[in-house]
Amino acid sequence: MINFFKSTMSGIAQVIVQPCSLSGLIILASIAIHSWKMALGAFFGAVIGTASAKFLNFDSKDITLGIFGYNATLIGIANIYFFETSITSLIVFTLSCVLSVFITKWIPRYLKLPAFTAPFVFITWFIILIADFINLKPSNNILNFANNIHTEGLGEAVGQVYIQGNGITGVIMLVAILICSKSSFVWALVATTLTWLLAQSLNYPDTNIQNGLYGFSAVLTAIALQSMKPIIFPLIGIVLTVFVTQAFIISGWPSLTAPFVFVSWLITIIHFGYVKYSNQSTTLD
Repeated sequence: MINFFKSTMSGIAQVIVQPCSLSGLIILASIAIHSWKMALGAFFGAVIGTASAKFLNFDSKDITLGIFGYNATLIGIANIYFFETSITSLIVFTLSCVLSVFITKWIPRYLKLPAFTAPFVFITWFIILIADFINLKPSNNILNFANNIHTEGLGEAVGQVYIQGNGITGVIMLVAILICSKSSFVWALVATTLTWLLAQSLNYPDTNIQNGLYGFSAVLTAIALQSMKPIIFPLIGIVLTVFVTQAFIISGWPSLTAPFVFVSWLITIIHFGYVKYSNQSTTLD
């Protein structure tokens, strides 16, 4: 039971690519500060995802690391955020969490790419599209956005990873990242600062900047790609997420963490080609 709880907490932390159960527990507490309902959604999402993977006898190491819990965590939060709680929403939530486990396993197998948060994005988009047909009523949830100081904006950017528009929640999440990985903490700071400066220089709406809308996908991208060399690859990824996020804002369609997924996939493919070309050049020399 203790190991299962740790795996569940690791699943919550894996949303920000941190395989650390303590960080997951801190993040869950920070979500509860902003919304206890979303915290419950995150917790039960991670539980369902982790339990499903165990039932299906998926790789035990991946389960321990929380690989099958993080997309379900986000699905749980999104379910509370977008829809009123009902029997239908709970059924959809449960089925979505289970489905995310399969997609998390299938993407690396068939696309040869990391799953990242793609299962969460695709499943949530699909549910939003069919919501009217299955009688899912939209939620009246309103986020408490921060004021216009950069410290709040930085916290907002990290908090928005978990759909939490709350600066205090975001700052606590930064602490959770620091506990698990100093390098990830530094990259999170780099990403939030760089995107804030870029969005300001492009005269993007102040409200969007203050609410961290340009920063959260950048934070995920920076942390996920931080091991790539040379450093230009994660930096390009950070910059690209700003433009992709703005495109979604203009379209009016919820981006969720799609900018992170699409940009990280693109950079991963380009980096693979770069490494392959570099190795071939070295061999020829």
